[in-house]
Amino acid sequence: MIRARVTALTAAAALVLTGISAECAHRAGWRVNLTASEPRGFYRLRPIVRFPLPRGTFVALCPPAWVTPAAFPFYMTGDCPGGGRALLKSVAGIPGDRVEASAAGVRINGVLLPDSAAKRQSDRYPEIRLPDWRGAIVLGPGQYWVYGRGARPSLAARSFDSRYFGPVSVAQFRGCIIPP
Repeated sequence: MIRARVTALTAAAALVLTGISAECAHRAGWRVNLTASEPRGFYRLRPIVRFPLPRGTFVALCPPAWVTPAAFPFYMTGDCPGGGRALLKSVAGIPGDRVEASAAGVRINGVLLPDSAAKRQSDRYPEIRLPDWRGAIVLGPGQYWVYGRGARPSLAARSFDSRYFGPVSVAQFRGCIIPP
């Protein structure tokens, strides 16, 4: 009886300490990516110090407010306007770039991004129909196209990024993400 209580209290204390440690790490700017849309691991959030951001910059951003965990159950809860967590993505298109999105995929200045055709539905939630941003746009000042590179290149197709919600503005960025 006493051994069971000690074990339960030890387990509870370990969970509390883990939660406190995770919160401290988050407040210190550390982020962890467990999804397949970008390489998995720990990253450090840093302020963005200059604009425009160069192509290839790794960023944390909030998607548009209509992107919510209720509408897309694979999207984790957090403190973004739609109630979700900031996404970690790479900047693929920068102000002045021409972006064309079609059934074949996304072209930036005429160059097709690998594995960029939008999926119609989520792999994990096949009943969820994914939005599909299509059209052509020249990105204006402060507009960017974000893209998930994938934990492996073949996983880029599974990233939830601008293919689904369109261009993003600098106001949606939380910061740059730096690997340790």
